[in-house]
Amino acid sequence: MAKLTFLGSTRNIGRAGFFIEHNDESMLVDYGVQFGNPPTFPDMIPIDGLQGVALTHSHLDHSGGLPLVIKKDKGISLFCTPASRDLTILLLRDMIKISRGRLPYDSKDVTKVRRQCQATPYEHTVPLGRHFEMTLFNAGHVPGSAMVSARVDGKRVLFTGDFNATESQLTPGARVNLPKHDVVVTESTYAQRINPSREEIEQSLMDATIETLERGGTVLIPAFAVGRSQEIMCILEKYNLPRKYPIYVDGMARKVNEILVRHPEYLQSPQAFSRAVSRAHEIRDNRDRNRAINDGGVIISPAGMLKGGASHVYFKRLHDDPRNSIILVSFQIPGTPGAELLATKTVEVGRKRFDVKADVQQFHLSSHSDSKGMLKMLTNIPGDPEFYLVHGEPESCDALKESLEKVGRKATVPERNETFEI
Repeated sequence: MAKLTFLGSTRNIGRAGFFIEHNDESMLVDYGVQFGNPPTFPDMIPIDGLQGVALTHSHLDHSGGLPLVIKKDKGISLFCTPASRDLTILLLRDMIKISRGRLPYDSKDVTKVRRQCQATPYEHTVPLGRHFEMTLFNAGHVPGSAMVSARVDGKRVLFTGDFNATESQLTPGARVNLPKHDVVVTESTYAQRINPSREEIEQSLMDATIETLERGGTVLIPAFAVGRSQEIMCILEKYNLPRKYPIYVDGMARKVNEILVRHPEYLQSPQAFSRAVSRAHEIRDNRDRNRAINDGGVIISPAGMLKGGASHVYFKRLHDDPRNSIILVSFQIPGTPGAELLATKTVEVGRKRFDVKADVQQFHLSSHSDSKGMLKMLTNIPGDPEFYLVHGEPESCDALKESLEKVGRKATVPERNETFEI
């Protein structure tokens, strides 16, 4: 009988890792980082018999520890979509750059991750050793994100990773007509949340943007480099932001744009994305930043919670003019500058406190399914699977457990390093 061990992402979000063993073989799904000082990772797994590592998507809470495993043996292969491969390498290299030597790996180890990656498209089944096989299905979270379906010992186990069944202007929604599974390991991020309709959020975002621009202000949109920045660009393209208002893109989002142009098969509309990228002005240096601030328009720049990056440069120049707007487009984790800004309109940025006169608004463009979408997708998986709930705060894990049990499904909230027979 196969065994499943939960290495992390239990009753919290961070350092995801799931380890399946059967006889003398094993496979690993995700191996992420928990940010802190210092960053922490799941406990190291035995690599003897490890047939491969499957990655759901590029975000560092799922991928940030991969070099620790891959560098152990050049025979270990990583399986993920081509888009996830390239985005993961970009994020790992950036993490090394900003960590200033606090990570237990270096750029040479990241090169090994790329070298040992076997890029795998959706719907393609890969045999791993004698006992395992693996298939990736679209997860709809960010471009290239996947649900990992593993077959072992006659059972089929689905790892949803982060998923979103609702399509966006950037990505198609997750595959909903999934095959039969016996076990499902699922995220529970927004098990207590109902999202407004996508169209309602997009229209409200555009209304706030146009209103700001028409009164002579500049719009700063701090946004995640992977996914959210590109979605904002696509929304501005869809709603035909007048050409007299320039759009600027700064930070790592520029490199993400380049990667996604190379992988159009993971986009909702490659043509629309190409138009959005063509219209945007790339910011290369401080001279470009000064021009963007002086000329006005829409500035899209990481970081999404105002924790750093080029968004600090713009914030300091734009915060004190009531004609300007700062529009936040994601959940703001408590304790981050973005959350403080929303709550009080004062915020500490770069060790200095600012009273903000610019208009501050939030439009939450979630890349996760909400509680209704999550429950609908999970309960539609054929086979009456047993559910294991991870990647959520304790209250979210418990809420999803209660919802599943109300409809007659068996659900468990595992603890870190807990092992189950499946």
